[in-house]
Amino acid sequence: MMDRFILRAQLLAVLPNGVVLHASSVAEDDAAFVFLAQSGGGKSTVMSRLTQERFGAIADDSVVIARGTDGVTRCLPCGSMKQSAGTENIDAAPLKAFYFLEKGSPAFRYMLSPRYAFYRVLKNSSIMAYGHISKNEYRQAVAFLETLFKSYPAYILRYGIDEDPANLLFQ
Repeated sequence: MMDRFILRAQLLAVLPNGVVLHASSVAEDDAAFVFLAQSGGGKSTVMSRLTQERFGAIADDSVVIARGTDGVTRCLPCGSMKQSAGTENIDAAPLKAFYFLEKGSPAFRYMLSPRYAFYRVLKNSSIMAYGHISKNEYRQAVAFLETLFKSYPAYILRYGIDEDPANLLFQ
């Protein structure tokens, strides 16, 4: 119940220039990467593997993506992650790219068209607090997402159990 309240409050705080997604996010060199998948699809696993190496954690399970007054779109940690991690030392970073995760072999990274990436994020019901916002709030979130997928690259990232997802991010 508390997480739902936090997610809805965060979503309302960033609309119309932001959204809260069911995703994880890491950063490297002031660039944030967002990982989208259904529950059990590997978001936390990929984030964990990447943060063991050179990446910093931003968000696990839900990520706030918002355009600031300076015009920069950033990934920010969700309030519930800060609570569960017990730290305030999780920083925001400018958005670089989206990755739709798939488990399997062969491993690959494939760039998606903006239109298909947008369709896929809506199909997966990736907007957090979706069932607890008005139709107008939902329309604002969808409009922001459409802008995001026109502005930032999106990829399918398929990886196997033995593969290092970091090797696939920059192919």
